[in-house]
Amino acid sequence: MAPRSRLVLQLLLLILPVQLAWGQYFGQQLKSVIRWQAADFAFPTPQERQQALASGRYIPDNCLPLDMDVDYSNPARSRLFVTIPRFVDGIPYTLGRVSKTQGPSGPLIEPYPNAAIQAYPSSNNCDGIVSVFRIKIDECNRMWILDTGKIGEKRICLPQLVVYDMKTDTMVHRYRIPADQLVCELSLLVNLLVDVQDPSPLGSCKNTKVYMADVTAPAMIVYDMAKGKSWRITNKQMHPNPDYGTFTIANESFDLMDGIVAMALSPRIPSDNVVFSSNYGTNWRPSNDRLMYFHALASLTENAVRTSVLLNDTIWEENTEALPRAFRPIGTRPSQTAAQAMDSNGNLFFGLVAQNAIACWDSTTPYNPSNMRIISQNSETLQFPSGVKIVRNRKGAEELWVLTCRLQKFLTGTLNTNETNFRIQAIQIPELLGYKSSCRV
Repeated sequence: MAPRSRLVLQLLLLILPVQLAWGQYFGQQLKSVIRWQAADFAFPTPQERQQALASGRYIPDNCLPLDMDVDYSNPARSRLFVTIPRFVDGIPYTLGRVSKTQGPSGPLIEPYPNAAIQAYPSSNNCDGIVSVFRIKIDECNRMWILDTGKIGEKRICLPQLVVYDMKTDTMVHRYRIPADQLVCELSLLVNLLVDVQDPSPLGSCKNTKVYMADVTAPAMIVYDMAKGKSWRITNKQMHPNPDYGTFTIANESFDLMDGIVAMALSPRIPSDNVVFSSNYGTNWRPSNDRLMYFHALASLTENAVRTSVLLNDTIWEENTEALPRAFRPIGTRPSQTAAQAMDSNGNLFFGLVAQNAIACWDSTTPYNPSNMRIISQNSETLQFPSGVKIVRNRKGAEELWVLTCRLQKFLTGTLNTNETNFRIQAIQIPELLGYKSSCRV
């Protein structure tokens, strides 16, 4: 398909009507990488582990791995990282590296970058890391950590972005979200997208934008690293839909009225193919423009907006509700989904909560179930995919990584630590799609 035709199709997705037929099923199984019955942590000594258990600093039933990412920067070894948000007390570390040492319930999780920066968070010391839902390792070999600053409902510190160099494991950047961009105690920043606009060897990697999802006071916060500032954006498409606030997984149900959580970025739109429109504001950077796809957790609707709209800081600093119709619904899917990611060919991969499945949609086609493929489905191993990542390995091939966490059992109090509850699975995308570039049905 010619670049101009592909662009026109992408932009048409913003106005196409919803269709309701369901697409084709495929049975490819993801490959198991890690399994846990309960999240198990590495402590300096067995005695310290026992002390943590006795004091309640470590309560295995309270630990829910939610997200992961892979570091391929070192040619001699790869590293797998996981997040364990502090929904409640009893989580000794909120960010860790999966070690090769096996514990009683699965591989031990070592605190990253160290235990001290995560231990005993308090409002008197906000130089550490309080609670992390999701992370992202970018093209510049930096890990971006989005720290909510909260334990449960209690705000300990302001939310922040903390950045580590993967080659040296040292902190290279920190940015605290201003209090006036939050809604008091309500705001909870749970997801981030990192858009490096100068990743080439000649680039400095400073021209980086970060998009963050506020799930409980629905909004998006955009951070411009080069400018050293952020701004808040609100839109009705970021809000939950009460009709889809009930989730049923493996015959267990729970209610959760979460707003915007899942986000993904399209490949860059070539500068010589940009169609200008006054609806999207000014200060356009055509060569770096992309489409952002996003949705609320309690919703079936997918939405899209141009990143050039989000990056116009002047507009949003004047009015956080500006340009309401720049955010457009593009269609619906069969069920709710918590995480999604897009590959370099414009294929969007996402979990389907009710189907215990991973689906795929080619973004050059209309967004509706008839154009979606279930590329992997398993009632046991794909219960609630909470982490979905596209990772490029050392050979340049893209891989799909998925973390599943059985959230329904965690929330309903039926988690059985004698069973496998948390899994990390992966597969190379060419293999997954039958060595085709598109997941088109």
